[in-house]
Amino acid sequence: MSYTYDSFANRGEYLSAHYFSEELENTLKKGKAGDEGLFTLWTSRETDPHDPQPTPRELLPRLRGEYLATVRPFLASRAQQEELGSTYDDPTGEWAEHITTWHTAVLEALGYGERPEPITVHNAGREYELQVAWHGDGIVALDCGWTAGLDDALNPDEAGQLLHPLKTADGLLEVGEKLAGWLLQSELHEPGGEIPRFVLLLCGGVLVLADRNAWAEGRYLAAGLDAALARNDTAKAGELALLAALFSRDMLAPRPDGKGRRIDDLLKASRDNAVGVNSELRKGLQHSVEIIANEVLARLRKEEVEPREIEDLKKGPFAKQLTRESLRYLYRILFLLYAEARPELGILPADDSTYETGYSIARLRELVARERKLVDEDSRGGFHLYASLDVLFNKVNYGHSPHGTEADDDKPAEERSELRGLRFEPLRSELFDPKSITLIGRRILHPHWDEDGNEQPRWLDLRLRNEALHQVLRLLTMKEAGQKGRQGGFISYRNLGINQLGAVYEGLMSYTGIIAKDDRAEVAKPGAKKGDKQYGDPEKGSWLIPADRLKVYPENTHVVYSAQDAEQYGLRGPKKYAPGTFVYRLAGRDREMSAGYYTPESLTKVTVELALKHRLDQEKDADGNTVRTRASELLRYTLCEPAVGSGAFLNEAINQVAKEYLKRRQNELGISLDTSKTLDAEQKVKAYIALHNAYGIDLNATGVELAEVSLWLNTMHPGMRAPWFGLHLRRGNSLIGARRWVYEAERIKKERTIGAQTPTKLPFRSAGDGAEQLLPDGAVHQFLLPTPGWGAVAGRAGMRRSWWSSSRGRRLTN
Repeated sequence: MSYTYDSFANRGEYLSAHYFSEELENTLKKGKAGDEGLFTLWTSRETDPHDPQPTPRELLPRLRGEYLATVRPFLASRAQQEELGSTYDDPTGEWAEHITTWHTAVLEALGYGERPEPITVHNAGREYELQVAWHGDGIVALDCGWTAGLDDALNPDEAGQLLHPLKTADGLLEVGEKLAGWLLQSELHEPGGEIPRFVLLLCGGVLVLADRNAWAEGRYLAAGLDAALARNDTAKAGELALLAALFSRDMLAPRPDGKGRRIDDLLKASRDNAVGVNSELRKGLQHSVEIIANEVLARLRKEEVEPREIEDLKKGPFAKQLTRESLRYLYRILFLLYAEARPELGILPADDSTYETGYSIARLRELVARERKLVDEDSRGGFHLYASLDVLFNKVNYGHSPHGTEADDDKPAEERSELRGLRFEPLRSELFDPKSITLIGRRILHPHWDEDGNEQPRWLDLRLRNEALHQVLRLLTMKEAGQKGRQGGFISYRNLGINQLGAVYEGLMSYTGIIAKDDRAEVAKPGAKKGDKQYGDPEKGSWLIPADRLKVYPENTHVVYSAQDAEQYGLRGPKKYAPGTFVYRLAGRDREMSAGYYTPESLTKVTVELALKHRLDQEKDADGNTVRTRASELLRYTLCEPAVGSGAFLNEAINQVAKEYLKRRQNELGISLDTSKTLDAEQKVKAYIALHNAYGIDLNATGVELAEVSLWLNTMHPGMRAPWFGLHLRRGNSLIGARRWVYEAERIKKERTIGAQTPTKLPFRSAGDGAEQLLPDGAVHQFLLPTPGWGAVAGRAGMRRSWWSSSRGRRLTN
């Protein structure tokens, strides 16, 4: 079954869209003993004669009769009235009593129990009493108004209003959305007490679930109880069962056996589903590089031009330049997919209907989703997709009607004209600069043009045809169905974080692009058996060999066309590459030799956490009390990743330092930022740290370029132009074997064979008083002279490989 009910709103992809529609039911039905899904647990309870307590799946449908007969008609009719005291302006009257009674019934059906006394809440050093519908287990439920529609649940003028507003030091909180954000930054019961994990907004016919980990980003779940009760789908895994499962206490509260909250299992499964897309996306990127590069070569052949005729020696061999520019073109698309999935960052006008229907990548995604393969010759040979992307790239880089070009731009947002049209703020980025990609489009003069004649300048037409970009966009935006009967779906870039995209990027760092000079075939180490067949698996490296030598190799090493290649293009048997074909592959042992492995988020997170722990609050005052590190001190930290790759450690360090800074700064000022402002503030702090305090170096030039893109994606916010990291991110070797041993100036002058002499050790601080020891005048570091000590294993191949791999792997040292 696919969950496509219109009674659910998965805003901002709180759970990834594909997971919600295709995999959520499987998680809820999971039957593994000790780790069963909630549906399985409820089925067990419902069939147990010794368990008399009904489950939420049984209780929720029982509310239908009363709701449709009395509750809904009364609340709906009152919502239409405008007389004083009919609704929100009479919190103790008949309307408030009806809605409170209804909310209590819903909470009890979902397993929450009776209404409590007001709860004590602490925020920014002040204490408040708050009347709530329910609280416990890190969950707070709030009474709002009544609505039957999902879109009206957070309306501040109607259903989003609170039944019991709260007066705070910063003003009166009258809206559920605002109070939810405030509560998710508050402490319950006592100073330093529990911070709520969830706030449940009860809006009559709609429920809204605010999660502390996602609310500030505009991601949450909402469910139309009104619509679900009206339809009355009471199947064991149907609409009402799903609503009961997602909003029940069984789902949101910690389990009695100490295994945590079931909702976190869903969130992990959703992330894993997105991560599972990683390998597909990496393969898709690899294939896309080949598609784009081969399309450029095909366009050159049509123009009767050889690659060597337009080769720019300053940029290296043609194949290398073609690889680099094909990747850059794909980075542009990935950047826009990521930015479109996060409209709150303000990089693209993603919420503008004109953008959505006329410019967006989402529009092109919908186009390519209709057909797996273009059949019509005119469609295949046209340039609509290329032209659409080209317009978008230019709008993003140069802007369109940016802020400051309209007469009322200096006014507050609510006072500006709504008729000013579509606006792009210019990024002016090297990534989107037309000069950064010359082999795609019309940016190279035809080498056969006679510039001394009367002929007008001729430009090579290297635009990408629809046939090529149709394949590329499907590979980058769509997930194929895993099995028959299941739907595929769009890849969720909302749920693919920087770390996961980094894993995709970094997986390509060791790949090399070549242009075959003769007929070639591909072999690799044998992969897993499929039935009685076994073929070569190029995932960990492959070799291109002369096609006529393929018979020399065992059949189980032959790399063959996939079932998809056979279905779409009729290609079967061993893969063959004709002369002039571009091939992008991980050759042989390149991966091992480069030591280019991605560090998973779990490792980067704990490593940075421990590093911060040993830097913060380490000083003591005269009485031996801990001196709390000031927030401003964190902005002076220098962050360096000596083998940066795509920036996994650097991004994690930036994230954690920024969060810690905001937390400490708010405490110092005695304020609490509104949830709607927290994300923007955090992004600005991250951008400051990335631009001023972050450094990285890598031997791989592609890695440095990836790090720039990933840092940009991680720190972008409304109004931010493309950052320039300058000398902060560079290609080079940070592991030169240096140690602080020196040769004094006098010894260098006297001893002609200084390299054979033992240098003098010079620690950074003296062993006695710990004073800093500066480099003496005229002294030279040992590693700057041709001394044998730091190159002693240069001739031992095994030692050299072992040292390089381990050094590359140890990203954080000292």
